[in-house]
Amino acid sequence: MDALAELTAKAEILSLVTEYWNEVDTNWGAYAHMMFAEDGVFGSGPSAFVGREQIKAFYDWRRSRGERVARHLISNPMILIESAERATIKYIMTIYAVDGLPVLPVSAPNSISEVLEVFGRDEAGGWKIRSKTFTHLFKGEEPTTTMPAHLRESLLSGAGQQGQS
Repeated sequence: MDALAELTAKAEILSLVTEYWNEVDTNWGAYAHMMFAEDGVFGSGPSAFVGREQIKAFYDWRRSRGERVARHLISNPMILIESAERATIKYIMTIYAVDGLPVLPVSAPNSISEVLEVFGRDEAGGWKIRSKTFTHLFKGEEPTTTMPAHLRESLLSGAGQQGQS
């Protein structure tokens, strides 16, 4: 890959990352699942959401909880173009989020995490998220949005059934 193609790919990856978090912050992730590959993974371990339907189920649930103000801030992005078909980005994400309507009090971030994303090309040649994983470094007093296990099982079994029809 020549220097211009690599620079273009890096700009596309960074743009997709910032568009994703803007979608989550301003539209509650209604279309976030479409930025993933069909079998993309959001999270890691037993709490991971696998595939667009599960990711969509998470963001649908998140929206159903009511009003919330959130901002996911990214810094120190390091992009590696591994090939014309694969890239990774690692960055620090700081989350400020509180349930309710603005203006809301804040004393510290909800969390600061290292995020690692892997991207692949789709059939049309655009980038899609293959995986997005988090390593939590700092945790504030205000909790981040985490789906309770019993709801996760219920919603995800429904999402899997929807994907089969």
